[in-house]
Amino acid sequence: MNSSQKINTRLLTLQYCVLQGSYWASFCAIYAFSTVLLLAKGFSSSQIGVTVALGNILGVILQPVFAGIADSSKRISLQKLTALLSAVTAFFFVLVYLLPNIFLGIAACFLLTDTFLQVTQPLVNSVSIYYVNHGISVDFGIARGVGSISYAATSSALGYLIERKSANVIILIGLLFLALIVFALLSMPVLKAENSACHAASEISAGTTVNESLWHFFTRYKRFTVALLGVTLLFTFHNMTNNYLIQIVQSLGGNSANMGTALSIAAICELPTMLIFSKLLKYFRSNQLLILSGFFFAVKAITYLLAGTVTQFYLAQVFQMGAFALYIPASVYYVNETMEASDKFKGQAVMTATNTLGGVIGSLLGGFLLDYAGITPLLITGFILAAGGAVLLLFSCSTRKKHTLN
Repeated sequence: MNSSQKINTRLLTLQYCVLQGSYWASFCAIYAFSTVLLLAKGFSSSQIGVTVALGNILGVILQPVFAGIADSSKRISLQKLTALLSAVTAFFFVLVYLLPNIFLGIAACFLLTDTFLQVTQPLVNSVSIYYVNHGISVDFGIARGVGSISYAATSSALGYLIERKSANVIILIGLLFLALIVFALLSMPVLKAENSACHAASEISAGTTVNESLWHFFTRYKRFTVALLGVTLLFTFHNMTNNYLIQIVQSLGGNSANMGTALSIAAICELPTMLIFSKLLKYFRSNQLLILSGFFFAVKAITYLLAGTVTQFYLAQVFQMGAFALYIPASVYYVNETMEASDKFKGQAVMTATNTLGGVIGSLLGGFLLDYAGITPLLITGFILAAGGAVLLLFSCSTRKKHTLN
């Protein structure tokens, strides 16, 4: 009897739903509400931008390191490694709570909290692949949908609680869900490798992608490289406005509760797109959907700029269903369909790194714009970035051909 026959797939899918839901709830508390928390700790907008950006940079550097450990280690399983990293994240977040309001101490501890939160994300996603590679079906789409619902509920709850308690409730909620991540991971079964041929093939593929230089990769996929520049601009806008959402909402007369509602609306609007994406692929190619997502990013940016009330800002969140929610699956399919077989792994990795790079630039640029210019220049800059990204995607993704992207 093989392992796939011994596993209760419904229970495993439920456990994975708890894992995804807990991760995105903790991500909401730690990352989406980072500005609210650090402002309460006495940070300026530019200081927050630098702290979050450095955390993202360290996350990008350490992601492949821990991914390599997960691939090669015979002593520690993927589940235990991910649980350990979540526990480390919780440890540094506890220090943010316990330390007095000393800038360097709080900044260092939050930076490391953010770093390990970012490192954990691809490993959480890889858990489903781990089981699929063992012949066990785990529905990633349903679990990721639970993640969006969890993110929405946490956003709304935190916005309400912060207004009635204090910003420290962010830390308590974050720690609760980090503990649930550890529990979910340690309750999931660890399997023995049964398909050595598949494992060997994945190692060969990984080795191939690592050995080729990034410069050679970019020169071979010139259109794809232009698309990466476009995505960087889009995610600079996306992260810049998300990281400083509280200041944008306050400029419209709102508060933390309104910010939580805005995040909830955006997260809920992601669900329909994710649920029907496989059907959209029957009528549209992935490159067309990626171009469409760029257009919706630009539309969302202009509605942010034009919003004069909190209600109008809520309405702008609806465009999330065509922007971020469409981009996530479309980009994965686009890379898979554009790259040669030996380049698919590297293509996905580079696309993910590009998203994070946009986060770094957005954190830094947004913080300095707020401190030295104000909300309106930030929103104007965001629209210019989103529009530029949309145009680059339009020209770079207008055709979908493998390896002939010059």
